[in-house]
Amino acid sequence: MKRNLLYSLRVLVLIILALPEQVFAQTEKESPTPVSVDCVQRHIETLASDEFAGRSGPTALKSAEYVAAQFEKLKLKPVFTEDSFLQPIPGPVDEAGLATTAGWNVTGCWTPAGAKFPDEYLIIAAHHDHLGSRKSGIYYGADDNASGVAMVIEVARSLILSDIKMDRSVLFVSFDLEEHLLFGSRWWTAHPPVPLENVKFVVVADMLGRSLGDLPIKSVFLCGAEHGLGVRNILSDIPFADSVKPVLLSDDFVGLRSDYGPFRDRRIPFLFASTGQSRDYHTMEDIAAKIDFEQVAAISTGLARLLIAIGNKENAPEWIESPEIAPSEVKAILEICKQIDEHAQEWKLTSIQKFFVDQTRSRAERILSQKTITAEDQRWLTRTTQMLLFTVF
Repeated sequence: MKRNLLYSLRVLVLIILALPEQVFAQTEKESPTPVSVDCVQRHIETLASDEFAGRSGPTALKSAEYVAAQFEKLKLKPVFTEDSFLQPIPGPVDEAGLATTAGWNVTGCWTPAGAKFPDEYLIIAAHHDHLGSRKSGIYYGADDNASGVAMVIEVARSLILSDIKMDRSVLFVSFDLEEHLLFGSRWWTAHPPVPLENVKFVVVADMLGRSLGDLPIKSVFLCGAEHGLGVRNILSDIPFADSVKPVLLSDDFVGLRSDYGPFRDRRIPFLFASTGQSRDYHTMEDIAAKIDFEQVAAISTGLARLLIAIGNKENAPEWIESPEIAPSEVKAILEICKQIDEHAQEWKLTSIQKFFVDQTRSRAERILSQKTITAEDQRWLTRTTQMLLFTVF
């Protein structure tokens, strides 16, 4: 019996040695290099520093130039001209009747070697602008949204340096003027560097470094997956991140929150990634010292894995116009309500805020007790969740 076992082992070794190198290369190339915590921290601390003064106006241009310099180091391809990553966004005519520039979008392209569909594009994006400075001080915007910009840069680095096998091109985008009614992304989609019909999937990230209301939730909310055929399944199949739990939510629950809006309006499948609005949102306390850099790096690695999975699908996601919510999404809302209840006294919630929390919680519990989620349940939960987020956060 021992002799037979040794013989079998020898045969197995010979079979492995005879396998073509491509088998090992394929496996290796399907896993991106984990995003570096140190690199994420460096970008966030730089963009959320005194030097960048809140990234509005002239310092937003400085931020755009910083992102463009990172893209150049990574040897991404400029898309607006042969040598420029920057897209000027026109402003109002000045007193002399001359045109002005209100902001600058940044875009770089990477087409993997051997891509089957090089003219089909995935987008991963964030916005680099923030609220600037006031007499009272600087609005640093570390979470909103230096964290998202750091993610875009480091996902590019991870994919390129890993020599990843992908069958579609990727556009890495940093929008300006998100804080001004999404004007940067609206301009980009109205004047795209590639045909919009060739854009197959979009990931937009905004606020990755804190948590919703500073609640003890180690999760990243992924909104909008329900609009892309097969996207939910892809997210359940990939190892997103060990230290951060991905939670799927309907984009209807959160309303229009960031630069995915112009893509959603054009029925392009998308995903909005965010850990939620912290208690320091749009205050001068949104500083780099409060960012969970390891969390940002982990989410970035997860989003890189998602791009690889979608980039290698034979058929890109197709738009679903009226998707149904899943029970897991209702459970996520219920968990948020429970966490708010635990912190109600600390937050000094008003009676109106408590009312919306109680209403949302009771309806979510009732929906989960049913066999099906009705259209009326979905509409009611959507309206109430939006009011909950608006009044409490």
